[in-house]
Amino acid sequence: MAGFDFGRIITLSLFAATLRMTTPVLFATLGGIFSSQVGIFNVGLEALLDIGAFFAVVGSVQTGSPWGGLLYAMAACLFTSFLFAVIHLELKANEIIVGLALNIFATGLTRYLMVEMLGATGFYQSDLLIGFKLVDIPLIKDIPVVGELLSGHFPLVYLAFAFVVLVYVILYKTPFGFHLRAVGEKIEAAESVGINPHKMKYIGLLLSGLFCSFGGAFLSLSYLNLFSENMTAGRGWLALAAINFGKNRPVRSLIACLIFGFADALALRLQQFGLPSQLVLMLPYVSTLVVLVLSAISDEHKKKTQAAKQRNASEAAVVAAAD
Repeated sequence: MAGFDFGRIITLSLFAATLRMTTPVLFATLGGIFSSQVGIFNVGLEALLDIGAFFAVVGSVQTGSPWGGLLYAMAACLFTSFLFAVIHLELKANEIIVGLALNIFATGLTRYLMVEMLGATGFYQSDLLIGFKLVDIPLIKDIPVVGELLSGHFPLVYLAFAFVVLVYVILYKTPFGFHLRAVGEKIEAAESVGINPHKMKYIGLLLSGLFCSFGGAFLSLSYLNLFSENMTAGRGWLALAAINFGKNRPVRSLIACLIFGFADALALRLQQFGLPSQLVLMLPYVSTLVVLVLSAISDEHKKKTQAAKQRNASEAAVVAAAD
């Protein structure tokens, strides 16, 4: 503990690291929002991240490009999401059971394919693996403080935060987004105006897989530039907590993702200061509990506020009737 100094911990580089650590959880969260909007609670986000991370490595090795790796990840996650949709929507299997089974399946599949396709066990790292390069933003990189915070990140970091705006626009400013939300909120009403709920649920699940492929590719081609077993480290579960906190809204869910990203970045930084590793590794999960507690408190406050408004309206109606 000697030399423990908060001034050395809370620095601009910590906040820059927060943006990087937030990225994979944010991608998974945005994907999970689409499936949640059509009424499907997708607990298979962890599996999709894992599959995306693995096939991004395979694609990078085979094409010699990280963008080729991203395309492989997209194809693999879209196919996996399609299987999820078929099993749940056509075979009527419970969505929670399917998601849990998918998580177990993904762990075994990537472990097996790592041996068969990459000839490695435990983890794979090679000179053939080409990852994304850091991007310096012209002009911004030369601005003090702002440049250190916002410039010099991987391309997928910028895409993740740009996608928050894109998802918001899609969900709340387009007819397509209205159709998605209508299916999740009131399926009978959606059917009555000609919306096909079955089709929208397929699309929601496919978009969920698509966004998770970006998160998986980031983990293996930007964050670490390798693939290892269990490298997702529960980020898919953190995404579910962020979705719950954000009530399926992209901007509010971003706040939860930033909290998780900060906890991850802080945990890595604290390892340099002699704190027990067990305590440090608890931070991301403690932050999850904090987010869920805050979400519960917020929900309870809203319920009380709404109940008070209804009570006041009823009392006003009674007084008006008496007059």
